[in-house]
Amino acid sequence: MHNLKFPISRQMAVYLLVLIFTFGLTSFKNSALAQSNKKPIERSSDLPSPLKAEVVGIQDGDTIEMKFVYNGKKAGFRKGKAVRIRFLHINTPERGRPYYKVAKQFTSDRCFHKIVSIKHSGEFDKYGRLLGEVVLPDGKILNKELVKNGLAVHFKKYSSSQEYSDLEIQAKKRKIGIWSPQGQVSAAVK
Repeated sequence: MHNLKFPISRQMAVYLLVLIFTFGLTSFKNSALAQSNKKPIERSSDLPSPLKAEVVGIQDGDTIEMKFVYNGKKAGFRKGKAVRIRFLHINTPERGRPYYKVAKQFTSDRCFHKIVSIKHSGEFDKYGRLLGEVVLPDGKILNKELVKNGLAVHFKKYSSSQEYSDLEIQAKKRKIGIWSPQGQVSAAVK
């Protein structure tokens, strides 16, 4: 076999460089344009009620992060950071416990990268998380769905809601999720 060489004239080399540069610049411009078309993160010292924004993070089964930055004092050390929502009335298993991953995935499947509404009264916990109920695009309350499916308990320490208590009783009767024989809830989840 012969080693074939294709001589390129100086003019052809310049033409190719210009072509590559133009293509690269066009790609960069289109990428920048696509980025600018995305809705920016809303920042506010006022907390809308209900808060409506995209879910951009799932911390665990009962805590999510929104595409909304709250600058109010009530947010504590989370002031100026993306708002985290701690689900009212419920508690899901902690990391390392049975059903932790299942509860986190359930939450993610229903709200990640979706716009949801947060029903709240403007209360924050000691970690700077807004306490609220997550209303999904289909109108269902994610907090209730977690309890109905045996992936959360009614957090009686902080909630006296009869509705959440009843949902937990029904999940226990159905022996689903953490209430199933293989997923008996540990004292740490209660």
